[in-house]
Amino acid sequence: MISDQVRARIYSGVFKVGDKLPSERELADQFKTGRMVVREALRILEQSGLIYIKYGNEGGAIVKDPDSSAITRSFSDMVRVGNISLRELTDARIGIENLILEFAIKNIGVKDLELMRMSIIDTEEKIAKGSRATEGNLNFHMHLAKLSGNHLFEMVLEAILGVAKSFLLMMKPDVKYSKKVLNSHKQIYNALKDKDLQMAKKRMVEHLLDVNRKLSALGDVT
Repeated sequence: MISDQVRARIYSGVFKVGDKLPSERELADQFKTGRMVVREALRILEQSGLIYIKYGNEGGAIVKDPDSSAITRSFSDMVRVGNISLRELTDARIGIENLILEFAIKNIGVKDLELMRMSIIDTEEKIAKGSRATEGNLNFHMHLAKLSGNHLFEMVLEAILGVAKSFLLMMKPDVKYSKKVLNSHKQIYNALKDKDLQMAKKRMVEHLLDVNRKLSALGDVT
């Protein structure tokens, strides 16, 4: 397939991030096929998150910096059609977040702890004002993933959180539950501050299982 051949060139570095691919006409000539076939190949690559289409005089297919958007879409689709249950997604999240904690606790420094503390305070202030704190709560977990120093951990967790976010936003704002989530984050933060990995993991598992119960209560996502 043309998409596989172009993908191989991206992987090998022939086409780098930011490069514009040859035009549809040029690709059709190179692969000795029609432009409709090339257009379909580009659509596949775009859906895979490897390129994006820029329109206008300077437009074309551009190799993009990889992100988790394609993984997020795949996870979301599989959860929604029932191929993956919410509990399976939660179990996967528990596994990767516990692994993230093992790496993050080795790398976390005074400045990192202060950033986490300020993030918690900011979220606490939003809850006090009656605002939804979903974004801040998810950022807490992404900050830990960044501290792991492993980009793959970041991408996989970002994809999982992207699916979780879509379900969390279905819920009506619940100040009481928001405070419960915030308290869980405080407990994880305190364990990390004390360099107590086992306690951090314990609090993380309790927190994620509680989130699973809350999402399961929505009924149509289990």
